[in-house]
Amino acid sequence: MLGDTLKIAFGELGQKEISGAQHNERILEYQETTGLNFGNDEVAWCSIFANWVALQANLAMSNNAMAKSWLNIGKKTNWPQPGDIVVFWRKKRNGPFGHVGFFLGYSKSGKSIYCLGGNQNNEVNIQTFTLDRILEFRSLTDDLNNSRKVPVGYLREGDSSDNVKLLQKILITLGYLSGQADGVFGSKTEKALIKFQKENNITVDGIYGSESRVAFKNILNP
Repeated sequence: MLGDTLKIAFGELGQKEISGAQHNERILEYQETTGLNFGNDEVAWCSIFANWVALQANLAMSNNAMAKSWLNIGKKTNWPQPGDIVVFWRKKRNGPFGHVGFFLGYSKSGKSIYCLGGNQNNEVNIQTFTLDRILEFRSLTDDLNNSRKVPVGYLREGDSSDNVKLLQKILITLGYLSGQADGVFGSKTEKALIKFQKENNITVDGIYGSESRVAFKNILNP
């Protein structure tokens, strides 16, 4: 849900780059969880943050660190709602560089918008952008029940999230897990994943990672 998107994004306000050799561990977590891992917090990470938020909300992701990759995700809309993606151009309108964040609303003058995004002055914050900087608004769709979508990142026993719920839904669909998807990675989910790993000849460790992800993709998207 889009309400979940903003709730998740607001919870990250203030996360900021650390200058020098040290790095903000939370920003590195955005990278590791989405698989867009650069190992430092000084890369352009606005799209990484948008992907992380979408992942937590189980919405469609661009799976790309380039801001303009979001122009291919969701549906274009001329009537944006709070939580929709907004893509901006940077340097040149037709160039490769851009910025991406989450639409909050129009300013009182109607000449700019409020945007919540990552890597805005090197942190997660809310800023205003003039309308002439906007390329498109994109409405994301709830992809939780789409059986062709597979989780990214790494999941293990003790984790609890909608991302775990998606993993459980897939295991239930494939017949490895019974009951309901509750979003809690417990021993039952671990045993189901181990059974899946054994039958698909991949590393048997009970951890959802790259090998399990590829195996799920091959089955769900032949």
